[in-house]
Amino acid sequence: MADGAYVITVRGIAGPWVRGVFDDTEVSVAGDTTVLRCAGADQAALHGLLRRIEHLGLELLDVHQESEGPA
Repeated sequence: MADGAYVITVRGIAGPWVRGVFDDTEVSVAGDTTVLRCAGADQAALHGLLRRIEHLGLELLDVHQESEGPA
């Protein structure tokens, strides 16, 4: 099990259809980007999210892992 959450930023604003594809993640919009946040995901889940992004033709801007909090 992973610590924290993976945070993925893609270019553009996700509409209802794209949000439906990522119904297992927290989806938010920040300016002209969409942020996907997947808490507790492991590397396999991250790769699955990245494959969905690729299949949709979304432009990946950033991927990073947030920690759960101060150690």
